[in-house]
Amino acid sequence: MDKSEQELAIKRILVALDASTHSLAALEAAASLAANLQAELIGLFVEDENLLHLAGLPFAHEFNSSSAVRQPMSSEKMERQLRLQASQARRALQVAADRVEARWSFRTVRGQVTASVLAAALEADLLAMGRVSRPLSRHSRLGSTAREASTRTRRSVLLMQHGRNLNYPVLVTYDGTPAAGQAMETAVKMAQATGDELNVLLLAQTRDAADQLKEDLSARLGQRGLKVQFHWLPQATVDNLAKMVQASENCVLVLGGENPLLQAEAIQELLDRTDCPVMLVR
Repeated sequence: MDKSEQELAIKRILVALDASTHSLAALEAAASLAANLQAELIGLFVEDENLLHLAGLPFAHEFNSSSAVRQPMSSEKMERQLRLQASQARRALQVAADRVEARWSFRTVRGQVTASVLAAALEADLLAMGRVSRPLSRHSRLGSTAREASTRTRRSVLLMQHGRNLNYPVLVTYDGTPAAGQAMETAVKMAQATGDELNVLLLAQTRDAADQLKEDLSARLGQRGLKVQFHWLPQATVDNLAKMVQASENCVLVLGGENPLLQAEAIQELLDRTDCPVMLVR
């Protein structure tokens, strides 16, 4: 990689924590990256002001799943629940960070979840969060905060879900642009950390252009100690890329570049159609 790509560094990883198992998967992945990159973990818990407002309304109730009893809800009770969740999130962060001997910090803020997460992400190099998958509803597979983060933040984003980790072969897109070079460097570091092979998906309109990209990358990656497989995607559509990811069964998808396939609307459609961990490099 050229000098600008080699200088790509992730030193501060923000983890958006909540009560979901998806955010815990993001925490575990972030801790793994922090260990490999000598990065700091920053935990963020947002006390959702919308929930607090709703809990204070006179008709607000909660349903106890264990007793099947409906009980009145209040803003005070919701505040206690949020404080408990924040405490649990902090403890989970501490355990994960201590396990990999990473520096860490934690803070709680009150506000709208999406706006608070995006604002905090500006202070980090990478935002890690759960994608809030809902398998029974294909069109709501990506949660609202994850959806906004995937397109609005200028920071790199790692999207995880429960039951997945980073210990899979890495699949990275490459179109020859500087942005794709940054994604490639990130993918190389991730593949080196796990010892898995690196699969490069060449985004080129012609076979000659794909062969040129492969030749350039082969020379650059030759000294990185990785097993590299190249694949050409002649028709760069979301449908074709989604099929490629699904055919891989288990992979970590790293996206970056200037191809129209990697722009906001296409990325969101791709995220809705795939379940693997996704790193959006910016």
